[in-house]
Amino acid sequence: MPAQAIPQRAVPGFQRGALDRAVDAAAAEFGVPAPILLALGWEASHWNADVETRWGGYGLFDLREGDQDPSLEHAGALLEVDPNRIITDWRLQVRGAAAILADQARLSNGGVLPPAGDLLAWWDAVRAFSGREEPVLQDQYARYIFETLNEGATRDTVWGPITIQPEILDLTGLVADPPPTSCDSSLAYQYYAACADNYSDYSRTAADIDMVVIHLAEGSYSGTYAWFANCSAEASSQYVVRSSDGQITQMVKEEDVAWHAGNWDYNLRSIGIEHEGYVSDCSYFTDAMYAGSAALVVDIANRQGVPLDRSHIIGHDEVPDPDGSGYGGSGHHTDPGSCWDWDYYMSLLDGSTSTSGGEIIGAVRDSDIYNGANLVGANVWIAETGEATTVAGDGYYRFEDVPFGTYTMHATYPGYAEGTCTKTTTSSQDWCSIALFPGTSPDDTGGNTDTSGGTDTSDPGDTAPPDGDSATRFPGPPGDPVLAGEAGSGCGCATAPGGSLAGVALGAVMAGLARRRRR
Repeated sequence: MPAQAIPQRAVPGFQRGALDRAVDAAAAEFGVPAPILLALGWEASHWNADVETRWGGYGLFDLREGDQDPSLEHAGALLEVDPNRIITDWRLQVRGAAAILADQARLSNGGVLPPAGDLLAWWDAVRAFSGREEPVLQDQYARYIFETLNEGATRDTVWGPITIQPEILDLTGLVADPPPTSCDSSLAYQYYAACADNYSDYSRTAADIDMVVIHLAEGSYSGTYAWFANCSAEASSQYVVRSSDGQITQMVKEEDVAWHAGNWDYNLRSIGIEHEGYVSDCSYFTDAMYAGSAALVVDIANRQGVPLDRSHIIGHDEVPDPDGSGYGGSGHHTDPGSCWDWDYYMSLLDGSTSTSGGEIIGAVRDSDIYNGANLVGANVWIAETGEATTVAGDGYYRFEDVPFGTYTMHATYPGYAEGTCTKTTTSSQDWCSIALFPGTSPDDTGGNTDTSGGTDTSDPGDTAPPDGDSATRFPGPPGDPVLAGEAGSGCGCATAPGGSLAGVALGAVMAGLARRRRR
């Protein structure tokens, strides 16, 4: 059974709803947007106050020592409190993050705060909040924060369920996709080089490589590749994988030796893959991350001849300490940890997952898929199969055991124009919600097929409700398919538009992929 995303346990001092209240209060106190504060916390920790990043950041917002934001010292000065108190007090972390965001907003906006209701006006403040020196890293950090606002996020935390409601924001022109770069794997979204002080320049061939080492980053995706680009890190890996959608950044060429295993002999013979997240927090172990990582490993194996078995695909915790005192390399690391589901992961590598289809589910609502009234009883059918159903009393329609593929769902309801949505399914539960707008429907006329009234072809963050035991990024539009014959073709990052592997089709290797079986 695959590892479950276990919610943080409620403990004394973490009252239900307290984080939402603290965020709202801090937003009002410092004049910053509450949704952006929540998104900053989601990016850094998935709203977990009890974590520490490998680069020395603490808590909800990855606040860290030093003069580089988000800085504990900066927050302490603005709040007039000892920075050490902020490390252990999540309420001060919230106020500190809000204070830093407001201070950076004034610096970038002529000394005045942008309107709190104009989220896009805070783009420059978010870039500065990242603390990164390179403009491309600032842009990518801000892009992820605003994509989170676009797509929404939800999690059951020690404070109860926390949710960012999706809010459609037009990011056109704010930041461009990375330019095409010659990545070793065509599955990589971008190549962002690690500092040359953090790896060894080699000319390895397939004869030298026989292993892949799986890591957990103990930090966020963007934080990890920013850290490897920092010359003080003295660490690197070939690849970093994002939790929310399986996006991949390459940082070290496969022919070079990354410093990741804590054992030089293992570094010489292996490729390292870091995954966003924390060993103690199972919420990061998403289907998308497993799928993206597994596809990458298969691609590496095809090019480098690495056997796809547990003797050659190993965890960092299985690397011997070179002095013989234990495992996890010289630092006795424990990643990827107990949340990592090796059985499930290896089944993705050999295509042995048990199903090749799943459920299509969605809401049919009046004019707005997020906030509109449920149109209970609406007729829904799949154009490609002819299977039909109706919206149940809970507001959702469901089609079970639908083979993976691309489908268009049609919906009708008396007094409304027909609407559609299109979905490429890749997991055991894929969402495709439809907004219907008042007008003439086929139910009224007996044959009108006008679909102009309501169409949700992009599926931008459908209305999947929190399930109480998992962390979820509301799903976004699928990426373009990458065919098995294209994998590792050398064409590089440009073959992965949008950076998402949500819609990747990798032939027989991934044909068996299903969302982790129902718990």
